[in-house]
This record gives sequence, structure tokens and C-alpha cells, in this order.
Amino acid sequence: MNKKIKQNYMDLAQSIGFSLDEESGVLYGKSGGYDVLLYAQNASYPYLLTACVSAQRSMGPLTKEECKQFKKQNKSVMSMTQKSSVISVMIKNSPKPLHLRENVAQALDAFVGFLSSEGFSGCCSVCGAQESIPCCVSGSCTHLCSNCFSKMQMDSSMDNAQKKGRGENVAAGIVGALLGSLLGVVSIVVLGQLGYVAALSGIIIAICTLKGYEMLGGSLSKKGIVISVILMVVMTYMGDRLDWAFLVAHEMDIDLFSAFRSISGLIAFGAIERSIYFGSLAMQYLFVALGAIPTILNVLRSSRLQGHMYRLDNKNTTSYQNQVEL
Repeated sequence: MNKKIKQNYMDLAQSIGFSLDEESGVLYGKSGGYDVLLYAQNASYPYLLTACVSAQRSMGPLTKEECKQFKKQNKSVMSMTQKSSVISVMIKNSPKPLHLRENVAQALDAFVGFLSSEGFSGCCSVCGAQESIPCCVSGSCTHLCSNCFSKMQMDSSMDNAQKKGRGENVAAGIVGALLGSLLGVVSIVVLGQLGYVAALSGIIIAICTLKGYEMLGGSLSKKGIVISVILMVVMTYMGDRLDWAFLVAHEMDIDLFSAFRSISGLIAFGAIERSIYFGSLAMQYLFVALGAIPTILNVLRSSRLQGHMYRLDNKNTTSYQNQVEL
């Protein structure tokens, strides 16, 4: 979270009497007697916020008609949904801090007022117990009761212990990465024969190589990432050259193996333009990077957050609940 977004979040928290958890970027607090979480579902759109409450009522979950009607009656709301006991409203985006605060305030008032009028009461999002504690579990925030939070902590500790016991199987991981990269090579050749230097093929080879290592290796460590990246570089080169070999074999009416071996000579003699050949290869590497970098960052983030659990109300967060007039 950059400084500007953080400051805007802090100002927003202050305006509605919420607290900001800087680690997760989630604002949380009470509104109309309900425990509310306020967050951006996509970090690329930090001002497209969603407010969620874990609640239930005796007559069952919301109907589609109720959700549509709520959205229609509230201009600051883009949508309302319910999944299990978690009820969410997406609030209209606004990059202007003042408009954002106004939209959030209006949406929250309407949201909790609606829940109250419809007889919803706060609950645990897992077991439905009448206890709603804001918690962060492996990077995702939700409402849990004390028992569910303790059970998740215990299960997470056991799972981490089992993973450490199994360790990382580098040899199996290399096999998985190789198999994954082969899928990428196939995509390069198939799309190339269709006349495309496609971003899709680069993304496929990047994701399949990393996921292949993780699936067979048991985990994707920094060592696994380095191995996978090396395989991506090599297999992208091989895939691009194989694509050219199919073209040469067709044009010169020779077998594929001979065509593959002749490519360097054809480039040297100018039969294949050097700029076109290396331009195509550079594009493939660019697309591989576009697929690999977000995937690697996501893996590293997930690894860091895996099993990391804490109660938001027990954490040292920036709180403004006593600084505003309620």
C-alpha cells in the first residue's frame, strides 16, 4: 500500500469511526451494531471498496429480488450479494477522497439499516455462532467466533508441521516443471502455426512451469522458482525454434529434425531475417515475463501469509473510534 492510498484509507477510517489494519489494508469497526469489514477486493482498484458483514436471520438468506431492490434504492451501491452467512455490498468507486467518504458513509448507513430491518444478527462466518470477531486468516479477513479461530490456529499449526516434515522434493519438482513447460512449448508451436505470436503462450509456459514444480515438488521455494525460471528460458527458446522448424520444413520440404538443425545457418545466410527471428523470440520472452512475474509474486505472498492468523481487535492497528462524534 503506497503512502497516498494509506493516507486516504486513514482519512476514511477517521470519518466513519473505523480502524485500519495496515498489514492487510482492511478497515474494520462497528456500524449500527454490526461488525463490518471494509476492503478492496482487487489491489489494482484500491478505491473500489466492499463492505461485508457475517449475519443470518431466521427466515433464511437474502433473495435475488431483495438484493436487486437494495441496489436500486441506494445509488452509492453497485451490488449486494450473500454467500453462506457473509453479506457484501460493493460501493461505487471514486478516486476523490471526499466523494469516496460520502459514498462509503451512505452505503454503510443503508447497509446496516437494511440488515437491522430484515432481522439479521451478527454471527461467525464458519459455524454461525452468535459471536463475530474480526480476524485475518492467511491474508483474508473474516468474522469468526473464539472457538473457530482457535481451531483454525491449531489446524494451521498442524498443517505447517506436516509440510515441514515432508520437505521439498527438488527432483520431483524439476520433473513437474519440465512437464508444465512442455505444455507451454506445445502452445507456442500451435499458436505459431496459426500465425500468432501470442501472449497466451508465454503466460501458459510461465504458469504451467511454476505450478508443475509446486504440484510434484510439494512446495515452491525460492530454489524452485529459480529452477523454474531457468526452465522457462530454455523451453521458450526451444519452443520458438521448433515453431520456426515447422515453417522451414514446410517451405523447404524437408524433415522436421533437419529443419530444426538448419535454422542457425539460415539466419547466418539471411534466408531468415535476423531481426524477425530475434524479434519473435524477444516477444515470447516478454510474454513469459508477463505470466511469470505476477505468478511468482503471488506465490511468494501466499507463502508469507500461509498460516498467518491474528485477531484484528487484538492487533496494534490505527484506530479512530474515539476521535469522531458518533
